Amino acid sequence: MKLKERVALVTGGGSGLGREIALTFAREGAQVAVNDVRREAAQAVATEIEKSGTKALALAADVSDSVEVAAMFEELIEAWHRIDILVNNAGIAVMTDEVKDRARAQMEAMLSGRAPSETVGATRAMTDAHWRRTLSIHLDGTFYCTREALRHMEKQGSGRVINMASIAGMTGLGGSPDYSAAKAGIIGLTKAVAKEVAPRGVLVNAIAPGFIDTPLLDVMSEPMKALIPLQTPLGRLGRPHEVAAVALYLASDDSSFTTGQIISPNGGYYI
Repeated sequence: MKLKERVALVTGGGSGLGREIALTFAREGAQVAVNDVRREAAQAVATEIEKSGTKALALAADVSDSVEVAAMFEELIEAWHRIDILVNNAGIAVMTDEVKDRARAQMEAMLSGRAPSETVGATRAMTDAHWRRTLSIHLDGTFYCTREALRHMEKQGSGRVINMASIAGMTGLGGSPDYSAAKAGIIGLTKAVAKEVAPRGVLVNAIAPGFIDTPLLDVMSEPMKALIPLQTPLGRLGRPHEVAAVALYLASDDSSFTTGQIISPNGGYYI
């Protein structure tokens, strides 16, 4: 078992990639604390882990709230006395119906060889609240959780921080300026923190997935989702276990000389 006796915290672990990563870590021997803003979702995954004979802990907290994050880490340390692995996975993707409709019309025009009559218009139509909420969950949440984890990892002289970025932060996604900006910020944060804490034995890396078949893609219309495999050299969406395998590598001793890196399982969509 690659993670035997290690303590891991996976944020946004109640569904999608977070759930898959939590279950993968548990199978490899880790004690896993599952965070989600929805307590029932976190508890469901924790219960699933416990049924397999591994210790688990459900922690409800909104990672965009630094007070809730601090309380979550206090509960974790009180229960298990350390943290070895942090996966900053919590996130959202929101696209208004108006933007979806314009994106669909733009795609249909391009497929028929016509010039689109207008842009998707996501940036000009985005509210302050929408912009702030996306960045607060993705970028602020990653920072708040990393800050708390490092207070313990640096004392231990060891640890792994794994941040969930995206190809959106590497190439930009039209119609998702908020999500793209947040993920680009996570990539910059990953590189900076990796350089800072390497002397204390803490490794910080990021995973930048392409389009993975999870509920996060539900913001897309079916025609938009159907187009993705056609644009991907491997010809399909990614699967959650393929991202979880990268997280396991970064959490284990296999990655002992890897820090500040952005690993992108994307099927060749972005090279």
